[in-house]
Order: sequence, then C-alpha cells, then structure tokens
Amino acid sequence: MLEALDARAFLEEKDRTQVIREAITQYLDLPEESVEDKVEILEKKQNSLNKSVERLGNRLDKESKRTDAIEIRVEELGKMMAVFLEKPK
Repeated sequence: MLEALDARAFLEEKDRTQVIREAITQYLDLPEESVEDKVEILEKKQNSLNKSVERLGNRLDKESKRTDAIEIRVEELGKMMAVFLEKPK
C-alpha cells in the first residue's frame, strides 16, 4: 500500500499526506475542499488585505502631508497677525 501511495503521490505531484487526506475525504463522502484550497483562499484574502492596508497607508501619508502644510500656513498667519497687531496706529 505504501508503494501505491507513493506512486499516486508522485504522479499527482502531491505528498503522501495530501493523497491520504483526499482518500479519506472521498471515502467518508466529505466535501472536497482541500487544505491547499483553504490556504489558497486565505492567501488571496491576505493579498487583498495587504493591498487595502497599502492604499490606506498611502492615503494616510497624503493626509499627513496636507496636515503639515496647513500647520505651516497657520504658523505663518500667526506670525503675520502678530506683526500686524504690534504695529502702532
């Protein structure tokens, strides 16, 4: 049986564990979603989340730059107002 298992695994380019899981799944008439399928689904979800995080990071960077620019302008206006208010009338 071990030789047959190894032959099947070699032909299907899988390891023994994968072939055994699939055989048990088929024997017990269970849904055929393999561990590999689940891993693939999770990897796709992770990639999607990574892209979302990257986009949010880019937006945060842009908003931070805008906030910095606004702070600089507010400081400049404050200095102008101080100069204006200090002038004698």
